[in-house]
Amino acid sequence: MAIVLGYHGCSARTAHDLLSGSQFNPSNKPYDWLGSGSYFWESDILRAYEWAKERRSSAPCIVGAVIELGNCLDLTTQAGVRAVKVAYESYVNLQKKTGNALPKNKAGENSKPGDRVLRYLDRAVIDHLHANYKASQSGGMREFDTVRALFPEGYSIYEDAGFWDKTHVQIAVRRQTQILGVFRVPMHQLKNLDISDPYACAEFVNE
Repeated sequence: MAIVLGYHGCSARTAHDLLSGSQFNPSNKPYDWLGSGSYFWESDILRAYEWAKERRSSAPCIVGAVIELGNCLDLTTQAGVRAVKVAYESYVNLQKKTGNALPKNKAGENSKPGDRVLRYLDRAVIDHLHANYKASQSGGMREFDTVRALFPEGYSIYEDAGFWDKTHVQIAVRRQTQILGVFRVPMHQLKNLDISDPYACAEFVNE
């Protein structure tokens, strides 16, 4: 049983609701690269908060979660990579048979050139994989509870570096029961990362 800590960037109102017992609303955008699910940055408080500041600028906030990975499609392992590769090949064959074009991954409006953050193709492949596993359950294949992968993103951190400043590990939780608990990020961790108290804003306190 693998348990990890994930961090979810959100608005202060959403953070208040989640800490009060509300469930996470799964993201289901056509470019969500790991498929439908509740998204977390694994062990990365700062990246989650930066995302919240970019998209929830009026009252950015963050919550932590204890996540049991369960049956995880883990693309940081060779087994996970092979499963997705097989799903891609199957998906290509399906598209050819039905006469449909393959979707394409694209760069975002404000992303670095080459950062294909809108993962339409990857989303389609992951959905195809899940559909295949669901259809094959009678043959002993289990549907996945979570999906986990490394996302290289951003600019190199120094000349000729092989490291990028926004690279992170992301988790998509497909079953809410895998989220064992939600918590406020402790103040000492926020201070160590130079993050001002996101729970002190009026939007959080007054909800």
